[in-house]
Amino acid sequence: MFNNNHSVQVIANGLQSLTQAELAELDSIITPRAAILLAKAFGPEIGELLGPLLSNDDPKGKADAEEQLRQMMRDPRYWRDRDPQVLNAVSEGFKQLYPEGSAPAV
Repeated sequence: MFNNNHSVQVIANGLQSLTQAELAELDSIITPRAAILLAKAFGPEIGELLGPLLSNDDPKGKADAEEQLRQMMRDPRYWRDRDPQVLNAVSEGFKQLYPEGSAPAV
């Protein structure tokens, strides 16, 4: 078992070692969907690191990622069972897509 907080700190430290050009390249390959999956795998703390990398993403990519989150919300584990892992994945996904808290109405 690994410590998520330690893992996130290692990633944060690693990101600081990148040049501006390398950060721009990373920004171009981290999609909203990739951010959702990384948050699901490594916990919500990773969202804080990925938020700035998503701020310039194209609207189509955001729309696709949002639709995937809405599909997760239609899953009975979300609305019926209130599965904490699914609830957290949806919540963190929206936080990553809309870090400024301006998610569109459902």
